[in-house]
Amino acid sequence: MTTGDMSHRMSAPLAESTLSADGTRIGWERIGRGPALVVVHGGARAGKHYRALAAAMAQRYSVILMDRRGRGLSGPGREEDGLEVELADVSAVLAATGAERVFGHSAGAVIALEAALALPIRELALFEPPVVGVPLGWVPDFKAAVAREDFALAMALLALGLQMGPRWLPHWPRIVALPVRLLMRTREGKEMAALLATMPRDIFTLRSAGLAIDRHARVASRTLLLQGSRSPTYLHESVDSLTRLIPGAERASLDGVGHNAPDQEAPERVASRLLNFFS
Repeated sequence: MTTGDMSHRMSAPLAESTLSADGTRIGWERIGRGPALVVVHGGARAGKHYRALAAAMAQRYSVILMDRRGRGLSGPGREEDGLEVELADVSAVLAATGAERVFGHSAGAVIALEAALALPIRELALFEPPVVGVPLGWVPDFKAAVAREDFALAMALLALGLQMGPRWLPHWPRIVALPVRLLMRTREGKEMAALLATMPRDIFTLRSAGLAIDRHARVASRTLLLQGSRSPTYLHESVDSLTRLIPGAERASLDGVGHNAPDQEAPERVASRLLNFFS
């Protein structure tokens, strides 16, 4: 049976929620049956973008597609919310679902990694947490573009700044933004604009998390570090560093894919690696 067949036969995701320590509602979609497995999404994404990943694991796990605050089913975030608040939200979801397994992608992988230092996470899988050498020179222009609601330019600055676009993409943000402006007029584009507005908070969180990477040697969770062969060098260096630091960490690379493998490029391949690890 293909993943598509499985997702077609599955019932619709269940919308659930709990309250975080400060009273903010944190929601998620639950897909599948079995032990709970929490997915912490990346920046400019929401839980729903990982439905294909969840569908590929739904026969063995109850996959919890958490919405970090300011997205989807969760309550609003504040500009001053940082790592402490993100960890409180993850803690609330773990307590409500009984989950001991966590998968994090990108910024969500950084939050999951930090959570493993403080919360009862038995098994931890991370896809390219950006903790080393993240380029940040583009951030002031990005924040300015978001502030004036020029989300097409903000998206171009984000893609070029984090080296996420195709290699043939010209390094002129205003040129790259031109075709993006058409996308921003669609419903999908408007959703993306709202998610881009959450990125300044993510950048603040990532900066605070990356200040003392050596403390991750204290991670006691059984850990898997995943990367895509086509991802930027700084992400490979981040995985290198964490592989050396985290005791007994396993590492795997997926050939031919990049940083968006879990939610866009190859969710079924990522799911296969996760199923092998969590088993």
